[in-house]
Amino acid sequence: MNFATYQYLMRYSAFKKGALAAYTNAIKNQYRSKEELREISWKKTKKLLEYAFDNVPWYTDKFNTIGLHPKDIDRPEHFSQVPILTREDIIKNFDRFISRKVNPKSLKISRTRGTSGKPMKIGMNRVGLREIQKWQMYSWWGINPGDHMASIYRGVPKTGLETVVLNLVNWPQKTIRVDASQINEEVIQNFVTKSKKIRPKLIHGYVGALDAVADFIIDNGIEFPPPKVIWATAAPITKVQEEKISRAFNAPVCDQYGCSEIYFIAAESPSKRGLHVFADAVNLEILDEFDDLVETGEYGRIILTNLEEYHFPLIRYENGDIGRFLKNDFPSGINLPLLDKVKGRISDNIVLPDGTVLASEFLTTIFDDLTDYVKQFQIVQKKDRSILVNVVPSHLNIDMKGIETAIHFQLQRRIRNQVRLTIRFVNAIVSDKGKLRFVIKE
Repeated sequence: MNFATYQYLMRYSAFKKGALAAYTNAIKNQYRSKEELREISWKKTKKLLEYAFDNVPWYTDKFNTIGLHPKDIDRPEHFSQVPILTREDIIKNFDRFISRKVNPKSLKISRTRGTSGKPMKIGMNRVGLREIQKWQMYSWWGINPGDHMASIYRGVPKTGLETVVLNLVNWPQKTIRVDASQINEEVIQNFVTKSKKIRPKLIHGYVGALDAVADFIIDNGIEFPPPKVIWATAAPITKVQEEKISRAFNAPVCDQYGCSEIYFIAAESPSKRGLHVFADAVNLEILDEFDDLVETGEYGRIILTNLEEYHFPLIRYENGDIGRFLKNDFPSGINLPLLDKVKGRISDNIVLPDGTVLASEFLTTIFDDLTDYVKQFQIVQKKDRSILVNVVPSHLNIDMKGIETAIHFQLQRRIRNQVRLTIRFVNAIVSDKGKLRFVIKE
């Protein structure tokens, strides 16, 4: 740990006790052997199960109903006996997930719409140390927590007082904050101007918002002061987008995976071998349709257990994402499990009349060889099951017919004329408050 990080964490510990010790422990854990990491994760899992059974009404009743007790789950392979937690469970039983030892009014509330469109809220410990994993990934990127940064995200301060308070808490760090749902040319130009003044080492934002800013920079020939890294989050990022954003900012793009329910699940290091799972803080399983663990390299449903949250425990929670583990067999020093990029959501898969599923992880790759010609794309399955592909060309003087033929070839050989396929060239694709949805099933 360098002095700048130590100094920042010492000051931060005045607001949240234990921050420095927790960070130091997380850094030590990432270098432990795979066996030691599994043991740490399992001990935390067991402790959480016992606490939830004793103190959280939903888990107490659920375990009693199925005749299961945490003492019965004494080995990792027994963990599969714990029922999978769904969004519907939380939506219908919010109050019953709150620990009896907690005043409900003290909870921090996080809300998410997720893939189903159904609003859901969960509770969190208001003083929980949720930023440990963020600082951990900063260390991989050569960033100190107090370095200047720019954020194109949500939660922009609404009043001058909020801005003053944030600046005081983070001093001497300078942060440019842009509301990702209010992106236009004037906002982007102002963002560029401020960035040239403070030269942020980190650019953070929604994939869709970063994509829009990258377009503006490239289209206007702007020389942006290169940061050390671009932190992309909140949506899957395609190869097309990653290459464009990296080119615009003249910096590597590192993906981070999280959700409103658990902020930091995994993150990419500059080695670009996959996303390291914060296994000492999150128990991540990948299951098939029969709820069995899949082999490394196989895609499945992501199931999450937040090992750090006791006020509102999430145990074996299915958040709707799909992914796969990768082999972590290269010498990087960091022994945390490797997750492939989470390229899509289950609800974003396209289903053909004969039952064939065009998985979103496939759909995101059909443009991989067209990165020089395609600026953006979006695939939409209409209610009548027809498929519309919207394509924003990188410039006007390209072989659009050739691009159309390539896309048509990739999709039609899988569609096999079951549904109508339309490829349309457009000037722009509208994002949803900064989040660019590239596969939509109406």
